[in-house]
Amino acid sequence: MLNSIRNYLSMESTGALMVSGEWGCGKTYHIEKEVMPALQEEGWNPVKVSLFGIESVNEIPLRIADNYKRPESDKGERTEKGKKRSCLCNWRKEKVAAKAAQIVSSISWLESFVDVKALVGNNSGLLYKLIPTEKTVIILDDIERVIDIIDVHILLGTINDLVEQRGYKVVVIANNSYMQQKSKEKLVFKEKVIEKTLVYEPDVVSIFKELCGKDDPITAFMTAQKAVEIIDPSYPSYKEDKGLQVELHNIRILKFALAHFSKIYEVCNAFLKDENKDTADSFLLSLWACTVGVAIEYKKDRLTYKDRLQFAQYVELSSIDWEFGDDDWKADGLFDDTQEDEEQEKQKEEKQREYTNRRITYIFKKLVKVHNFPVIVSLQIFDFVTAGMSLDKEGLKAVWEGYKNQVQRNNISPAYALLQKFIHSQWDMSNEEMADAVMQLAQYVEDGEFCDNMAYINSATYLQHFYPLTSFSKEDVQKKIRCGIDKMYNNKETLSLLDKQNLNVVETAIPTESRWVIEYEREKMDKITKANLDADIKEVLRQFNEDLPTLANRLTIQYGDTKTPDFLSYPILSHIPMEDIIDKVNKIQPKEVMALYHILNGRFLEYMVDHKVYEAELTFVRNLEQALARKNNNKTTYADILIEDHLKGVIKKIRSRE
Repeated sequence: MLNSIRNYLSMESTGALMVSGEWGCGKTYHIEKEVMPALQEEGWNPVKVSLFGIESVNEIPLRIADNYKRPESDKGERTEKGKKRSCLCNWRKEKVAAKAAQIVSSISWLESFVDVKALVGNNSGLLYKLIPTEKTVIILDDIERVIDIIDVHILLGTINDLVEQRGYKVVVIANNSYMQQKSKEKLVFKEKVIEKTLVYEPDVVSIFKELCGKDDPITAFMTAQKAVEIIDPSYPSYKEDKGLQVELHNIRILKFALAHFSKIYEVCNAFLKDENKDTADSFLLSLWACTVGVAIEYKKDRLTYKDRLQFAQYVELSSIDWEFGDDDWKADGLFDDTQEDEEQEKQKEEKQREYTNRRITYIFKKLVKVHNFPVIVSLQIFDFVTAGMSLDKEGLKAVWEGYKNQVQRNNISPAYALLQKFIHSQWDMSNEEMADAVMQLAQYVEDGEFCDNMAYINSATYLQHFYPLTSFSKEDVQKKIRCGIDKMYNNKETLSLLDKQNLNVVETAIPTESRWVIEYEREKMDKITKANLDADIKEVLRQFNEDLPTLANRLTIQYGDTKTPDFLSYPILSHIPMEDIIDKVNKIQPKEVMALYHILNGRFLEYMVDHKVYEAELTFVRNLEQALARKNNNKTTYADILIEDHLKGVIKKIRSRE
C-alpha cells in the first residue's frame, strides 16, 4: 500500500488515486497510522479530510483548510521574520473569514439579503491559494457517502479541479462494494477522476492475534489454530461464500465479537478449570464460533434480540442438504421487501420468521458445523451480544452441564456416536464403511436405541437416502423407523417441553421424504398429551388460584432460561372459568398483577403461541378485562396502580389486534 502510494506521488498524474476496501476493514486506520506518518517522514504533508456529512462541494476547501498543518519550516522562523509573519497572518485571516462565512450561511433569514452560497463559495475557494501544491497530499475519505447527496458530476469537477487545475496529489478512500452498487456513477467517477485503484484487504489473522494481546489468559486459546480458523477469511470452506469473506474482513465486527467472547471465556474459565480439557476446548470453540456468527448477523441488522425464541429453538438437522442449494444460505437476497403485499400481512410475518430461521441456521452451518465443532445453543450468548445484557453465568454453566452430559451419553451410547458421525463426518467414511454404517444405523433405529424425536428424524433422513447401499427396500426402512419410535414412546409417560415445539420448528426444514416421521411422532405425542391433559388442566387451575407467579414461569420465557414455555400449542387459558378470574382480581396482589402481565405479553404480543391457540385464549383476555372493570375499588392499593400502569395497557394492545 505504502509503496504504491509513493509510486503515485512520484509520477506525473492526471487523476486521483483510489484506495478501495469494504466498510470496517481498517483502510482509514491503516492510512492514518501507517501511511501518513511514513509520508511525513519523507517530507510530504498529507491532509486527510472526511467528506461525511457535507451538503455542498463548497465545504470541501473549508475542511481541507481546517485539517491542513503548515510545515515547521513555514511557521515563521526568526530569520525572514516579516515575510513569514505576513504569510502566517494572511493565512489566519483567510481561515477566519472562511469560518465566518460558514457560520453566516447557517443563518436562514440572511438569504433574503445576501447570496450566502456565493459568499461561502468565494471565501472557501480562496483558501487553496494558501495551501501549497508541492509536497501536499489531499486524502478524501468517505467519498461514497457523498455520491448520494451531491451530484456526481459536480463532485467530479471539484476533484478534477484539485488535480488538474490546482496541481494537488489526491488520494480517494472509498467503499468498493458500495461504489459497485452505484454502477453508472462509479463508471463516470472512475473514468473521469480515478487514475489508478489500490484494493486494501487487511491481514485479518495478524490483526486478530494482535487484538488478542500477549499476556492475557485468553491469548493462548484464541491464537491457537482452531480458534483462528474461525475468523480467517481464507479458510477453505469459506471460499464459496463471498458475503462471509467480506464480513470477516470487517475489523469492527471482529473487535466486537472478541470483546464479547473475552467476557464469555472469563466466565467459562472459572467452571471449566477442573474439567476434561478436550471437552472444555470443544465447548469454548463452539461458543466462539457462535459468538462470531451472532455478532455478524447482529451488526448487519439481520438478527435482533426479538429473535431470541427462534434462536433457542434451533435444533441440529441431518447434513445431506437434499433440498437446499448453497445460494439459499448466502447472506443476501433471502428476504425481499419489494414482495410486500398489503392484504397478506400474515404471509409477510411468516416469511420474516423463515428468514430469521435461515439466518440462525446460517450461523451454525457456516461457522460452527463447518469446523466440526459441536452445535451448542446458548441463549446467554445471544442475549449478551444482541441486547447488551449482563452475562448470565449460571445459565452458561447450565449449558455446559447439558453439553457435558450429551458428550458422556454419546461416549456411552454407540447409537448416538454413530448418528453424530453421520451428521458431522460422513464424508470421511469409505464405500465399505458407509454401507456397514447404514446397516448398523438401521439396527439401532429398529431396536429403539434413541430416546428423542430429532434422533429418529435425522436417522430417517439418512436411512431413506442411503438405503440403496443395503439389502433393504425403502418400505423396510420405514417399517424399522416406526418400530423404533413405537419402542421409544412405549417407555414414555410424560413429554419434554421442547419435543412438540421442535417438531413444528424443523418441519419445513427437513426433506419431504422425512416429514411423515414428524406426523407419526405427533400421533404418539398426542396420545400421551391426551392422557395427561386432565391432570394438566387441574394443575393449571390450582396454580392460577394459588400460585400465579409459578404459572407465569411455565407459560413464558424467563431471562436466562433455555426452556420452551408450556402449552404453546394448546389453549390452556381457555379452561380458566370466569368466576375464578373475578375472585383472583378482587384479592389480587402486586406480584400476581405482574404475573398476569407477563402471561399476556408473552403469549399474545410476542407471538409465541399457535394462531388457533391465540384465538381460543382471547376469551380469557375478555373475561379478565370485564373482571377488572367490575373490580371493587373502595381503596387504592399498590396492585391497583400496577393494574393501571401495566395490565390494562397490555390488554388494550391485545384487544386492538382482534
